[in-house]
Amino acid sequence: MQTVHATYQVRLSLTRGKHRRLDGAFGACARLYNAALENWQTAYRTTSYWRGKDGAESPTAYDQMKELTDIRKDDPTYGDMSVQIGRGVLLRLDRARNAFFRRVKNNAKAGYPKYKSSRRWRSIEIDAPTAGMVANKRGKTVLKVRGLPIMPIRSTRELPDSKRLKRIAIKRTANGVYASLTYAVEKESLPKTGKAAGVDMGISTRMSLSNGLKCERRKTPDYSELQRRIANCKRGSGNQRKLYKRLAKARRRDAVRNRSELHRITTEIIRSNDFIAIEDLSVSAMMRSASGTVEKPGRGVSSKRGLNREIQSQAWGAARTQLEYKAAWYGREIVAVNPAWTSQTCSVCGQVDAEARRGKRYSCARCGNRMDADMNAARVILARGLKQSNAGGNPRRAKA
Repeated sequence: MQTVHATYQVRLSLTRGKHRRLDGAFGACARLYNAALENWQTAYRTTSYWRGKDGAESPTAYDQMKELTDIRKDDPTYGDMSVQIGRGVLLRLDRARNAFFRRVKNNAKAGYPKYKSSRRWRSIEIDAPTAGMVANKRGKTVLKVRGLPIMPIRSTRELPDSKRLKRIAIKRTANGVYASLTYAVEKESLPKTGKAAGVDMGISTRMSLSNGLKCERRKTPDYSELQRRIANCKRGSGNQRKLYKRLAKARRRDAVRNRSELHRITTEIIRSNDFIAIEDLSVSAMMRSASGTVEKPGRGVSSKRGLNREIQSQAWGAARTQLEYKAAWYGREIVAVNPAWTSQTCSVCGQVDAEARRGKRYSCARCGNRMDADMNAARVILARGLKQSNAGGNPRRAKA
């Protein structure tokens, strides 16, 4: 057995009064984030930016955590709240500014950290929780964090021992308040099946496997009617706010259904195969805009925008992430191969011919191989994965 981190997402039951108290905690987190951001900006502009003059440096997350200790002594708002909540806010700011400097270094769009509105602050993160934060009270499992209301947990699965709790994330969504509880659990390797599969990501078909199985494409719901009604409302009116909530709830429900369906698909693939080969796709690069610049405008911008929407809808990146960590959990081997020409290569003779693929069919002029185009690509991916694995040259092999 091996120990892995597994996250259980559970719904929290809150009364109206508990909702108000939780909103107050979210507001306090937003104010702390903004104050820490202002403190860092001031220090950076006045000293750190001119480091050559006096050698001073801007405060780190740990410097600000020391200041938080003094703030907690003077301000009961933060003093009555678990210190882990405030530290989670400061670590979140630290991640934001580190990401900012990384993007600057890579000549990407900078994305400077911004101030947060208390109305739009929706999450609380606790990175070092105690076992008592998830407790049993009168026969019910509750989330009990200092400074927050006691929130009963609604879960369809039995939760692991609270001593194994590693992280808590409380998030407010359009459909309620949820908690993501991360535990260190033991996972057993699945029994060997002696089977291998290549997985081809697609648009008209979500996934095609080399063994002949296909997963239907995800159909994104049409929200255009609701969006038109929102556009026709007076801006800021009560009716517009109600319609915004309806739209947010509908999108949230669809996202949950999509995630659950994707989990079902990837789990079945992992359980059924000892070896899985996937394409090493750079989804972010594939979804870059084709609009170009004023001097050199792009071509086919509308078509490219539609393709980007479909790639995002089929969740290629999430599917790969799930396959990789589930393979590591259950002792399966997964290989990411070069995706170049997989749709134009014959799975029988290896001939590369752009003319061989015609829509949904693949017809090789060299060996006469005729089959479904996606199935042919999946078999090419599997062959490359097996070759790469046998050669020992797979830098992306899943590891526990």
